[in-house]
Amino acid sequence: MNAAALTGADSTHIPLSALPKSISAASLASLLSVEQGVSTSPTLCEPATSSTDDLVSSIHSREISFVDVEPEDLIITNMLGERDSRTIECLRINGCRMDGKIFSAIVDELCTLDLPSLHTVDVSKNQLGGPAAGSALAKLLSHASSIRFLSLGWNYLTLADLKDIGLNAPCSVTSLDLRSNPLHVPKNSKRSSSTKTSRRSSSASLLDGEDSDIFASTEWVYALIDSMPNLTHVQLAQANIGDKALVVLMDAITRTSACVEYVGLEWLGLGSRLAALRQILDNTALVHLPETADKPALHLNLAANNLGDAGVDVLTSSRARIGSLTLACNFITERGTSMLAKWLPLSGIVSLDLSDNYFGDQGIISLLAIYPASKSGVYYTRIRSLGLNSCCLSDVSLRVLANALACNWAPLESVRILRNGRMTPGAKVSL
Repeated sequence: MNAAALTGADSTHIPLSALPKSISAASLASLLSVEQGVSTSPTLCEPATSSTDDLVSSIHSREISFVDVEPEDLIITNMLGERDSRTIECLRINGCRMDGKIFSAIVDELCTLDLPSLHTVDVSKNQLGGPAAGSALAKLLSHASSIRFLSLGWNYLTLADLKDIGLNAPCSVTSLDLRSNPLHVPKNSKRSSSTKTSRRSSSASLLDGEDSDIFASTEWVYALIDSMPNLTHVQLAQANIGDKALVVLMDAITRTSACVEYVGLEWLGLGSRLAALRQILDNTALVHLPETADKPALHLNLAANNLGDAGVDVLTSSRARIGSLTLACNFITERGTSMLAKWLPLSGIVSLDLSDNYFGDQGIISLLAIYPASKSGVYYTRIRSLGLNSCCLSDVSLRVLANALACNWAPLESVRILRNGRMTPGAKVSL
């Protein structure tokens, strides 16, 4: 095999006659990499740049980033270099084993800088936890009031650790990521207040029998959410949080935050916590926030909660008021889709994702079977987006769906129906 064959077709732009006869294939590959300006790394990456380009890029970068760095090497001013702190837009510290004490020192350093453009703080996948971490976060949000995206996932934070944030003036946070944190409310966390008890009382039914000071001791949860008046997205997937704390937190999120659009509750095991689920859903009925062009209705993500048909029964018998719902990967059968069929016209849901529930064709027949004789321009449901990926569907489901749409079942604009191996390749349904 000659050297050209070893390096691929792209090598033909370098004449072999111009190379020394003794050159090795490895040397030729190295030469070609330099000539073409490409990386030989097995990972997908951008074309390699020269050291001059790297210097120019770092000077103009608007991000301070530490990934898998030893905690003692987390020095902001060193990473900032000669850049103007006023241009920094993003701070990322990921996988650096940073605890609350180290984070506090970093925040003290950040507070010596002018950060008017900082909008993203991502400190996920560290070891943050304890009151020191929460106090540092409160201090940072107060200093850099432009922060909108706050990612705290995969740390050791509890809700009580964050309560100092609620003592601050309102901040600009719109997205709060608390995934995979131990968010249970400690029983010894108490802070009395009687100013907002009336609007909290809807959570009482699930909390009866507990300490009589339960609302006083969780009042700071509402203060925490109150301090984020522009909050639109909250992610709680895989968090360790008890039923009582979850109900209070969700009540605060859905009613205190007037802008909330998305709440992610994936992987919380709600299939075995149906009383909490019902309370959460019923509390959304108390939120008088109709969908408008500027304010989308709430999207609730309940994926991967092992809800089964029992969970669907709780959903469809609740007073839930939500605009978009994800029920993917929940072991829902045709019995569950039959309950959904009766509930959808009353719910006002505009987006429904049932992906990765293996109910098959019978599930689709049950979902679409109940609708009256069509009337011109009148739809049975408001569904505009339907997710049916990986539901063990065949061409039968496509025909049923086409017939339902012809009878004005829904004003569908989008149907996701991928990874259904029983369908004929290329099969389609027209919307």
